[in-house]
Amino acid sequence: MQIDIDDTTLTGFNIPAKAEVKKATQQFATDLVAEANRIEGSRNANAGPPEVVSSMVVEATLLVRRGLSQPRKKYGLKLMRICAAVLSLVVGFCYDATKLQDKTYMLIFVLVVALAIVSVTISTIKE
Repeated sequence: MQIDIDDTTLTGFNIPAKAEVKKATQQFATDLVAEANRIEGSRNANAGPPEVVSSMVVEATLLVRRGLSQPRKKYGLKLMRICAAVLSLVVGFCYDATKLQDKTYMLIFVLVVALAIVSVTISTIKE
C-alpha cells in the first residue's frame, strides 16, 4: 500500500522534518495494522481465516491515537523488572541481624539494598 502526502501540506518542513513525518507515519500505520489484527483475533470465534473489517480499523485508529493500544514491551524493561524483583528477594534473604555486625557483610548488604532501590525506581519510572 502506498500513502502519498501532498508536498503543499509540508510547506516549511526541512528534509529531516519530512523524514521524521515519513517515519512517524510508517510507525502509526504499523501500530494500526497490529492493533486491528489484535481486535480481529479477539473477535474471531472460529478458526477461519482472519477478516479485518472497517469498524475494527476505526476502533484500532482510536485506540492507537489515544495511546490505549497494547504497548510493545521492550526487553530492557522486562530485564530491569526481573532484576528489581530478584534483588528485592535477595535483600530479604540476606537480612540477618547478627551477620550485619560484620563491616564487610554490612557493606555488601547496603550495596544490594541500593541496587534494589535503583532497579525498582528505574523500572517503575520506565513503565
